[in-house]
Amino acid sequence: MDENEREKLLEALSNPGPNEESFFAKRRMLGIGTGLDEDGNVVHLQGPVFIDFEASSLSPQSWPIEVGIAWLDGNRVVVESKLIKPDPSWPEGDWNPESEAVHNIPRSDLEDAEPAKDVAQWLRSITIGRTLVSDAPEFDQRWLDRLLSTIEEPLHMQIDDFNRILRIAFSHEDGIVAPGRLHYAYKNRMSRKAIHRAGSDAANLAYAYRAGLPKKQRTEPGCFQPVPEEKWKLQEGGDGEED
Repeated sequence: MDENEREKLLEALSNPGPNEESFFAKRRMLGIGTGLDEDGNVVHLQGPVFIDFEASSLSPQSWPIEVGIAWLDGNRVVVESKLIKPDPSWPEGDWNPESEAVHNIPRSDLEDAEPAKDVAQWLRSITIGRTLVSDAPEFDQRWLDRLLSTIEEPLHMQIDDFNRILRIAFSHEDGIVAPGRLHYAYKNRMSRKAIHRAGSDAANLAYAYRAGLPKKQRTEPGCFQPVPEEKWKLQEGGDGEED
């Protein structure tokens, strides 16, 4: 092999193909190891953050009044939430009494909440670089964008769909859904009542996601380990693991 051939080979090896890009994109989304550092240690990214908002109404002009986030730290679900004092630029006339009857947050409670721009900075600092997941992304994306618009140089953060993430998380690389895992996740999801408070509702998504993971995989804080294929070879309905 001459020098030119070696250079072409090295160039080909350094450029990942479409299948490799898809493989590592999935691992990055789920917080699974994606490579080695200079010392040979596996590099992990943090896993997804589940997010939920309560809002002034459901109209296109609506604005967020509470944000909740939840994520897995090993086997533990971490939950944080904040009420949001409306930004002066948000239309006060959009406050809807019918929505208030659902979330039970009086408009007066928001006057003592943190200003929208402070909540936006807090949220960005915690979730930047992580996959955001919601069961209603068409609404939550609108409210996230409105919240982030209150800070200088807002960074666009895209919210992914909960159902899509479950199918990605609990499928083999060939796209075949792992038997039993979706059953555990959705069974847990259906068992938890939505109370329409952002922290609790975000936590419900995290608990459902956790229910789909084999217990031995809920080990390392901030990340998820890849599941060996033999662990997925279960009879339909799963192996009886539930939380």
